[in-house]
Amino acid sequence: MKNKIFKLILSVAVIGMFFTGCTDTSSYTERAYTEQIKQQSQNTVGLPEIINFFEMAQLKDLYELRDDPNLICYWYTKNNMTGKWVYEGQCVGYGIPYGSSITSPENYFSSSNGVASLPQAEPNGLYNNGVTTSATWILSVGKDGTIKPRYVEQEISVVMEKIDKSKCEDWSIPDNY
Repeated sequence: MKNKIFKLILSVAVIGMFFTGCTDTSSYTERAYTEQIKQQSQNTVGLPEIINFFEMAQLKDLYELRDDPNLICYWYTKNNMTGKWVYEGQCVGYGIPYGSSITSPENYFSSSNGVASLPQAEPNGLYNNGVTTSATWILSVGKDGTIKPRYVEQEISVVMEKIDKSKCEDWSIPDNY
């Protein structure tokens, strides 16, 4: 009886190693082929000759503009029935996408099998589940000047200058617009 159990366990282990080996070989072959094609395309076509770094300069300018704690903008939500904007008021900055986090959502480490990753908790101890959303946090400025965070799931527009009245719902425009 012990001999039969031993043979069964040995058979399962050998079959498992066989399938694991096939998977690793297949993955390795695909990666090697992809790298070969990538290198061939770079040798044939070449890499882009970026000399002005204009896009990087634009992004740098945007980061610096967004870093201003006194940046007052105007925010609007989209009326899905009419396609017009609904004026919501002033806000500080451009808003923060809901999925943003201060820390990396994953912690990378090296293991004997290569690089692996595990979820990493935010400073509040919660984990970002990786779900993408169009939701945004807005620091809305109230009529009395107080700043109140607002969670918005609708399509929004945040701009430094007010949108033309003709593109907005009449009922949402205050007298002093």
